[in-house]
Amino acid sequence: MDQPAPVIPTMHLTTADLPEDRQFAAWASFTTQSRVTRPGTGPFFAEADFWNLDRMLVSVQTTDAFTMDRDAQYLQSTAANHFLIVVPYTGEYRFTAPGIDEALGPGDVVVANLNRLGRCDIAGRAHSIGITMSRAFLEEAGGMVDVHGVLPRTPETRLFVAFLRSLVEQLPSTAPASVAPLSRIVRDLFANAVAGIARPEGRALATTLRARAHAYIRAQPPGSLDVERMIADLATTRSSLFRLFRDEGGVLTFDRRRRLRLVHRAVADPLDHRTLGEIGFDCGFEDAAHLANQFKASFGYSMSDLRGHINDHPVAEPAGATPAELYRRAVAALV
Repeated sequence: MDQPAPVIPTMHLTTADLPEDRQFAAWASFTTQSRVTRPGTGPFFAEADFWNLDRMLVSVQTTDAFTMDRDAQYLQSTAANHFLIVVPYTGEYRFTAPGIDEALGPGDVVVANLNRLGRCDIAGRAHSIGITMSRAFLEEAGGMVDVHGVLPRTPETRLFVAFLRSLVEQLPSTAPASVAPLSRIVRDLFANAVAGIARPEGRALATTLRARAHAYIRAQPPGSLDVERMIADLATTRSSLFRLFRDEGGVLTFDRRRRLRLVHRAVADPLDHRTLGEIGFDCGFEDAAHLANQFKASFGYSMSDLRGHINDHPVAEPAGATPAELYRRAVAALV
C-alpha cells in the first residue's frame, strides 16, 4: 500500500477544551513581544492553525476581543526585528501608534513594524490571517522597508490578500518541498504591495527630489529610462542623483528592480492571461532569455514556477513541542 505523501505540520490551538480560567492565558502565551490583554473576564474563545515556513510564520485564527500592545516597556525589553502582518476576514480592528490611528476591516492589510511602538485592538470575535516575517528576508526582495500601519488599497494589496486566502486553504496539504518557494512568493507579493509607499521623510516632503525622481521613473515607458535626460528634466546633477539612489544600486538598477516587480505582479495575477514573453515585453524587457535569468536571480525561482506554483526546495519540519512553544521558538529564529 502506498504511503501518504508527507505534508508540512499544522500546529493547532483551541481553547474550547481548556478550563475557562486558562483559556485567555493559553492564547496570550503565544507572544512575548507585546502586552496581550482583553476586556473583561470569563471564557475566551480562540482557535488557530499556524505553519512554520521559510523565515516566516503563517497563521489563521478566530478569537474573541483582545489587544496586542507593543508599548515602550516591551519595545525596550524584548528584541524583535520582524514585521507582523494581519489580513482580516471578519471583525473590527483599530491600529494605533504615534501619529497613526486607523480602523480596518475585511480587505485591508495592517503592518506592525516591531521596531516601533504599536497597538492593535480587536473588538468582538474576529477571523484573520497573520504573517510574521523576517525583516532581513523581506528586505532581500527590494531594499529597506519602513512601513507601519494600514496599507492603501491598491491592485498590489488586493493581489496579496487574494493569494493569502488561497494559500491558507492549501497549506494543510502542502508538501515540505513547497515551503521555501511559497515563502518567497508570499514575501515578493508583500514587497510589491509596500514598494510604492514612501519612507517617512518622503511622506513629510512630497515635493523632494526623491519623490520627483520616483514619479519621473514611473512615468517613463518601460525600458526607456535615459539617465542624462532625467538629470536635465529634473534640473539636478549627476552626483545628486547618484546619492539619491546609492542605497538602491543606482538609478538604472532601481528601475530594473521596479520593472521586475511589475513582471512578478503580472505573472502572479491569475486574471492576467498574457504569455510570459508578452508580460516581459510590456514591462520593458525585450530579450526573453535575459529576463528569465534576471527574474530567477532576483527572486530565486522562475516565472513559470511562479505561475504554476511548481516548487522543489525542501525544508526541515519543526521538532515536536507544544504549539505555543513552537510558535515562540519560530518567531525567535526569524532573522
